[in-house]
Amino acid sequence: MARTLGLPDLVARVLLARGLDSPEAVKGFLRPDLRHLHDPFAFRDMDKAVSRIHRALRSGETILIHGDYDVDGISGTVLLHKFFALLGASSKPFIPARADGYSFSRASLDAIRAGGFGLVISVDNGTNAVEPIRTLQQGGVDVIVTDHHGTSENVAEAFALLNPRLPEAGYPDRNLAGCGVAFRLAAALASRLSPSLLQSPEFAEFLIDAMSYVALGTVADVAPLTGENRTLVYHGLRSLAQSRNPGIRALLDAAGLLHRGADVEDIGFRLAPLINAAGRVGHGFDAVNLLCAPGYSEAQVAAKVLERHNEERRRLERQLQDEVMPMALAETNPAIVLGADHWHPGVLGIVAARIAEATHKPVLLVGFQGEVGRGSGRCVNGLHLRQALAACGEHLVASGGHAAAAGLEVRRDRFVAFREAFAAACARLQPEPPPHRVDGDVGFTELDPQTLRRLDLLAPFGAGHPRPRFCTREVRSVGTPYADGRGQDVRLRLVHDGQVLPARLLRGIGRFEELRTMRGPWTVVHTPRLSPRGEDGPVQLDVHDLIDEATHGSCQPPAADRTDL
Repeated sequence: MARTLGLPDLVARVLLARGLDSPEAVKGFLRPDLRHLHDPFAFRDMDKAVSRIHRALRSGETILIHGDYDVDGISGTVLLHKFFALLGASSKPFIPARADGYSFSRASLDAIRAGGFGLVISVDNGTNAVEPIRTLQQGGVDVIVTDHHGTSENVAEAFALLNPRLPEAGYPDRNLAGCGVAFRLAAALASRLSPSLLQSPEFAEFLIDAMSYVALGTVADVAPLTGENRTLVYHGLRSLAQSRNPGIRALLDAAGLLHRGADVEDIGFRLAPLINAAGRVGHGFDAVNLLCAPGYSEAQVAAKVLERHNEERRRLERQLQDEVMPMALAETNPAIVLGADHWHPGVLGIVAARIAEATHKPVLLVGFQGEVGRGSGRCVNGLHLRQALAACGEHLVASGGHAAAAGLEVRRDRFVAFREAFAAACARLQPEPPPHRVDGDVGFTELDPQTLRRLDLLAPFGAGHPRPRFCTREVRSVGTPYADGRGQDVRLRLVHDGQVLPARLLRGIGRFEELRTMRGPWTVVHTPRLSPRGEDGPVQLDVHDLIDEATHGSCQPPAADRTDL
């Protein structure tokens, strides 16, 4: 394979480890083609949804697009709103306030009734909004749900339901984010349009913007970057750099990325926090205003609003983390469940994620307003958070989400009982620690800058398709390790076959004293990177684990099936 494709052996070995076992498969993986996306009409209800929307377009109905207040929901909402504008149709984006709760709330129903809307399209929500959607449908409002949340239990009886995760959905790729489902709806509508519109410069410009929105939402929602998501994000990252959309350019400018483009990490750590800050401490519609700005001056003003929200978000986050972290570290239960009246709901999820990383326990933080508390949970140890919450359903008003991130609503008088039930569920469902999955063994001499640059051909990396991870045996440390002053990492130097490389043991501060006295031999699980500064050489290692070869086993052999990641 290496000879056929002109790739270094190490790159070919990674491709094989990830199940790409033919040159044709590799070529399709390295250059994913949008023409190979599945037929959007594979969704069981797509034809019904498209027919209803066409009827609305012909009759001049104004369509309400009911989004969510996170990046995925906002980007998908803007995508459909822009698409309808291209068609000359009337649509109104609606983003609920975080205080109103996730999905269709009483405020949502009030807005739909007040506006006299006959057709509502949800984005990134609605699957399990059984009662609100029943009320709307009985009142003569047709609801088309586009979503990727929820379970097959308590599914709303919408006019049409497009959710690839549901068993009867019909769509082959179940991992699309909410914005990806909205994009598939737009693609189905576009296939029924006149050829002249599809070939117009305006439609080509819309497609660039649409791919940008899909990249933002898919990466921010930590959807697996495999299958169609890889194709969409691959092209979406390029579209972000090409877009002339004032809102997208102002967003890139606010994040310091206007002149170099964005990668997956930039979306996760620079762009998504700006958009999310609107829904966390302001209102999600502030982000819609940015992405829909008619000109660059208006977009710059809207971007400044998001920057102010983000600064406030950082302040609230630091304040909450300083208060909660000592309580969390003192917790002896298998799960951490904390609540208070004064906690800002917009930063609960961020702080829960930080605590989960620090403790390796499931974490739920709940902010109460009156007799009801709304909370966010995060989990990094492999336990399925949504399933654990479902096991305590009798104590909750509502819950939902994913394996690693979820939300809940609980009454104050049930909080103590819920906390005890959740701890018991986590103890019962606690998974075995997963083995290290690697892409194969490697020697330090193979890790030259040119080979690492070729490994980047496998990008975009992210959830479900992480950066290559290798195993190197018989490694020793040299010199004196030192703590990285910026965080929980430990810096050290590792030697293998006479080659010395600088390394960073991620979150390894707890092993600092051990590393000062022990020199190996180690089996090292690591991800090689090109050093950003090159002060210690062009290559450095991000070390995930140092395994003592004298007392422990080693890492797993290459895993052809990556579904566990």
